[in-house]
Amino acid sequence: MRSYKTKAIIIKQYEVGEADRIIVAFSRDLGLITLSARGVRKILAKLKGHLELFNYSWLLIHKSSHGSIDTIIGAETIHPFKKLRLSLESTSRVYLISEFLNRILPEREEHQEIFKLLFYALKEIENEIKRERRLIISSYFLLRAIKELGYSPHFRECIRCQASLKQGGNYFDLGGAGTVCPECSAISEREFQARLKFISDGALVGLRILSENKGLKLSKIRAKREILEEMANLIENYVEYILEAELKSRKFIKQVD
Repeated sequence: MRSYKTKAIIIKQYEVGEADRIIVAFSRDLGLITLSARGVRKILAKLKGHLELFNYSWLLIHKSSHGSIDTIIGAETIHPFKKLRLSLESTSRVYLISEFLNRILPEREEHQEIFKLLFYALKEIENEIKRERRLIISSYFLLRAIKELGYSPHFRECIRCQASLKQGGNYFDLGGAGTVCPECSAISEREFQARLKFISDGALVGLRILSENKGLKLSKIRAKREILEEMANLIENYVEYILEAELKSRKFIKQVD
């Protein structure tokens, strides 16, 4: 079969040559796919409007027979997420999510649950005007996605002594993927100390709620902005530890949101 169809969300694109683009799309049934969109930057290009960043579209793809990347030969928008692209604040959060997916997912590996999470996050962020809500949605997405990929963090007990956590003085160990009690956090190993991030009681409760409740209604969550920011920073620090790389979009978020 020389061509195939799939539904996918455009999560990255960059220009090549005078009129072409390379499109990175996340498909429910194919996973992350890198595709060529020839002539799409021309003013009258038929595919142009269907391949906008963050569009959810049907893609008709020609399969290459020479080892090069496959080519998009047809597209039709299912949902454009147009309102999302009109807000720099909202776009910055989706850039973070897209960068994470680009960095952590291999090509052509199906991840249906993460696709559903992405579609849900885009819908929620598109309709949110409050920074606090965007923080909750992006934090929820990252937590649930890393859990699906086998990097689930633990927030219930100390990962060193297995004791239940008490209020005050707790930390999160990026390398151990879990919380550490005040007594165990005092261990004077230089490498261990470098991995520790302080976690307040409020942020600890919030992270438990986000990570342990799959069918959670995010609209019902209420917390102070500083707690939500602490939660988001800790999750993003943990993601960067997993990736062994900085998420460049975090700097963009600080500038616009």
